[in-house]
Amino acid sequence: MPSNHKLDNIHIAVASGSIRHRKYLQNIMQGIGLKIVINEPLSEQFFRKLDSTFPDVILLDIDENTHDDSGLLDRLLDDVDIPVIFNDISALTHNQQGEQSRWYAKLLLKIAELTGRPEWEALDLSKVLADTPSGKVAKVRSSNASQDLARNVWVLGASLGGPEMLTKFLMAVPEDLPVAFILAQHLGENFMALLAEQLDRMTSFTVMPAEEGHVLCHQQVVIVPVDRRLTINPIGALELQPLDVPARYSPSIDLAAGDIGLRYGNKAGMIIFSGMGDDAAMGAKKMREVGGQVWAQEAQSCVVSAMPDNLRLRGLVNVSATPVEMAKMLSTYYSSERSENY
Repeated sequence: MPSNHKLDNIHIAVASGSIRHRKYLQNIMQGIGLKIVINEPLSEQFFRKLDSTFPDVILLDIDENTHDDSGLLDRLLDDVDIPVIFNDISALTHNQQGEQSRWYAKLLLKIAELTGRPEWEALDLSKVLADTPSGKVAKVRSSNASQDLARNVWVLGASLGGPEMLTKFLMAVPEDLPVAFILAQHLGENFMALLAEQLDRMTSFTVMPAEEGHVLCHQQVVIVPVDRRLTINPIGALELQPLDVPARYSPSIDLAAGDIGLRYGNKAGMIIFSGMGDDAAMGAKKMREVGGQVWAQEAQSCVVSAMPDNLRLRGLVNVSATPVEMAKMLSTYYSSERSENY
């Protein structure tokens, strides 16, 4: 770790709508020697303080309830010259072994990149991360790693409370699992790229927004856009098409699950996490009709269980479990000779 005198002159502005999150960030960053010059919600007052405090970096705490005014977010991203780091603080509150050490290191490396401190980037962080569980410290994307064309594709559907549950699930999924995920998370368009960045940091899988022509491979998570229909053509490439009819929910889990089920048949599946509403019901029905699996988060572990509960009431669910349990069961599912066990 760099010595404190190298950190003392780094000024951080924290934008978060949660008092609890702001206090947590204050304690963490002061503990590693960073100076917090602003720590409050993203607001007009926040922008006024930027002009007088001159922070080196803005740390934007993201979750689906943190920043309700998309105009303020657009202004921050488009009009402010200060580098912005995106973080979902909820990922740090699970008290998992090594989680804070990993977050410290990644934060420092990101600040090094944005503020031009190459001596930090050259640090050996192995000691900092020594207590992190096997292999989940950092994503290693070797150029020699096999990139198998996706044969097994699962839709992950989530709404309120979803980002936290998806983080738990993806962190528990084995990095060599022969599966690709299509993620349909109800979230504002402005947050989709931020969600991809956050999840990409937290999992060994590669997480990315959907891109036209991208060939889907195992160990990838592609995020469905709000305003496009995502399909996968016969050679495995993503196609993004205009929505014929505006969806009630954006992005539509029903639409994503129906299209993936039609394309992959019994090699497809879907997992529905915490959320409100009845999106996913029609998609689950179509998934079952083609022989695909439908799994749902059990109610007690959800922030809001309405969406998975709706599937259970309709008799569409093969498995109900917590996010971590479903990750482990998915590994067993693909290591078993008889997937009918699930």
